Amino acid sequence: MWRLALAVLLIHAGTAQAQDFQRSYAIVVGVDDYSGVGLPRLANAESDARAVERYFRAQRYQVTPLIGPQIATKRNVEKAVREISERITEQDRFLFFFAGHGKAQRQEGVDVAYLVVPGGRDKNDPSSLVSTGDIVKYSRSLDRARHQLFIFDSCYAGLMGQFQTRAVGDRLQYDSETFMVRDLSARRVRQYLSAGGEDQEVLDNGPANLSWFTYFLLKGLEPGVVKQRSSGLVTFSELASYVQALSANPKHTPAFGSLAGHHGGEFLLYSTAQGSPQLAPLPTITVKTLRDLGFLTRAEAPEQVAPAIDRMREPIDLLYQAWMQKDVGLYLRQFDSGAVQTGRLKSGGAYSRGYEEIARRRRVDFARVDHVDVLKYEIMYQGSDDRQATFGVRYSMDFYWRDGSVTRERNINECYRVRPRPDGSPWVIVRNDDYQQRICYQ
Repeated sequence: MWRLALAVLLIHAGTAQAQDFQRSYAIVVGVDDYSGVGLPRLANAESDARAVERYFRAQRYQVTPLIGPQIATKRNVEKAVREISERITEQDRFLFFFAGHGKAQRQEGVDVAYLVVPGGRDKNDPSSLVSTGDIVKYSRSLDRARHQLFIFDSCYAGLMGQFQTRAVGDRLQYDSETFMVRDLSARRVRQYLSAGGEDQEVLDNGPANLSWFTYFLLKGLEPGVVKQRSSGLVTFSELASYVQALSANPKHTPAFGSLAGHHGGEFLLYSTAQGSPQLAPLPTITVKTLRDLGFLTRAEAPEQVAPAIDRMREPIDLLYQAWMQKDVGLYLRQFDSGAVQTGRLKSGGAYSRGYEEIARRRRVDFARVDHVDVLKYEIMYQGSDDRQATFGVRYSMDFYWRDGSVTRERNINECYRVRPRPDGSPWVIVRNDDYQQRICYQ
């Protein structure tokens, strides 16, 4: 069975200015048996949930486990959220983890993601469906919490991802751990991590009786795996980069970024060695095994790819930022002078353009546009080799032109290849395959 994972991180920064929390709450949900609603049984959802529960208990979270078909119902989820919302404060944080089935459904031309839980008559019964809107409602009811983290290990939850708003020069250098603990944790944040896109199901069977996503999520929290810090501190972005670099495969390709309202903060986690009790390490999966299984990472040491992913993807992020800022100079600076752009015309034909043609067309487009709304933006690492990296992108955008017309592009797939400049300065785009039928695979 396949499952998809998405992590959404919401940090509400109030008056508190440090990582110190009075209380940490968690709701952990996991379901294997879906016979009551007519869906196939999952192999590892409940073991995923129990492993995550163990980690957060060791980190001194007050955990409410809702594991198994009798207890993991929507009514019990909402009851647990309500009880926590009555006592949570701005000095507290909240985590929600779900492992189980998910589904996507088109309503009035829009795709909606749902988490499926037991309790209803079938998989379409509203009492068995936790929608994106329900998650937003839960988050709002817990709005007093300074930090909120939602982790979804279920199919199609990638629909909850939106554009990563990131201004030029907004990438903070985490040179000081004091800065991270004191300042980053106090800033407002909205981030997400997904194991795949909106149309992807996700591998359920993985090592150590875990899904592949949960395995890499927890493996990345072991001492020194993601970052060597004596305190064991790991930022959410560092962990998400590790999960993306290690778990990309031909069936589902992880994506992560920010949601609207992100203000540059970070959710901070700590290694399993810092917990009480300390947790036993997971088995190590070798690079050869990952390659033999078809995982997409192309590097001698894939764990070394993770710290570079943020820089690799930067020119692609900045293309979308340029549209929002109406800055054609910023847009064109992301392309190498020898870049090639290919695509498919509405008539069915194909085109191939060099840098000069790309620049000429974009100068015309930027002069015509009034404003652009980026409604959705998913970027997925596909692998790297020969100092080049490949990313797939899916976006939805509205272009409002000065003549009053509107162009609406929905669920467009693209593929990008990027490489660093010879002088070591930021990465640039060397190839862009636009209007593809599916997310690219290297």
